[in-house]
Amino acid sequence: MKKLLVLVLAMVMASSAFAVVDPDTNMVGFYFDLTADTVTADVASFASIPVYAIFTNPSFDALYGFEFGYAIEGTAMVTGTAFDNPQALNVGQGTNYIVGFGAPSVCSEATLLLTMMVFNTDPDAGPIAFTMSASEPSSNDLGLPTMLGAEGLELPVGFSTIDGVHCAILNGGGEEPVATEPVSFDSVKSLYR
Repeated sequence: MKKLLVLVLAMVMASSAFAVVDPDTNMVGFYFDLTADTVTADVASFASIPVYAIFTNPSFDALYGFEFGYAIEGTAMVTGTAFDNPQALNVGQGTNYIVGFGAPSVCSEATLLLTMMVFNTDPDAGPIAFTMSASEPSSNDLGLPTMLGAEGLELPVGFSTIDGVHCAILNGGGEEPVATEPVSFDSVKSLYR
């Protein structure tokens, strides 16, 4: 029985250890997957890719709405937006989402807010970066996105970034791989003598 319990605990820890790239509580960001662990991707010229706005590690159980603004650096355009909550009503304009829900969404480790279809209009498939900010107008003076909890609680939340500014990057190249050097087996053995 103890072995089974240890196995179950190990599986639970392993499954949660590989989800959600940002471990902080109450964060929102843009991702290229639904588990909130992919913030860089590539998209060909004149092709579309889904970009997900996800609220990660919430400190409450239900979400009644949200607001944030966004910007796209590079040659791309949003061709459509779908909200995860079927009763979502967006009153924001342009690049602002000010959204209320008719019925609350249950929060999870990675709560999907919306999906934007982004079309790459750059013939050279250059970098496309996504940033997030407070909406205009905003419910807070901190310059942060806001989540709406139960009983009208407006909670300013942080936004996940790759480099302190950008939430996600398309065609950015990512980290350069570490160079490898050829080594003989004898030189490896000499390290342990």
